[in-house]
Amino acid sequence: MRWFLVLGFAFLLAGSSAAQTPSRWTLSAGPEWSGWWWGTHLWGVRLRAEYDLAKPNSVVGLRLEGGARWGPTQSYFHQFGSRSVSGFDQTTDIMLGFSGAISPFPRARLSPYITMGVFGRQVWRGGATFVRDSTFPSYNLPHSSHGDIMATLGLGLRARLGGRSFQLELRRIHYNNSLTFGTRLPF
Repeated sequence: MRWFLVLGFAFLLAGSSAAQTPSRWTLSAGPEWSGWWWGTHLWGVRLRAEYDLAKPNSVVGLRLEGGARWGPTQSYFHQFGSRSVSGFDQTTDIMLGFSGAISPFPRARLSPYITMGVFGRQVWRGGATFVRDSTFPSYNLPHSSHGDIMATLGLGLRARLGGRSFQLELRRIHYNNSLTFGTRLPF
């Protein structure tokens, strides 16, 4: 009896065609990194879930979006002149907000788009920064938790392959850059 239920459910999923209304859910994941003016690069992984509030595949889109970033503990050091900056960092955040997208060719097989968003973000950062200067003694700037509201800007490319929709998106999130790859869910 279970096999009939499993086969029936699989048949329903396999029977969906590209002509049906596309899913409103998109899941994305990819690397995120920061580069500071003194050359330090810290990285992490960004996960995102998007829900289209406007009709999918339209010229102007509006999405409700949630995301999270995780980065492993990382050390850094940089020397410039008589000053040195070193430390370690481990960052996690969650974001919730709205993003809009403008796509000149929303139904094309390859569709570029630009995206903008406003998000509330809560950041948890563990670690410390040590600054050593010839005129000042060493001191420690501990990290903690904070929340903020921020804007994002990005470029993306949507592709339809074999009845599925995929997207590749490069985004600037505060001082970080992310490159995520995602797909619309099949339901």
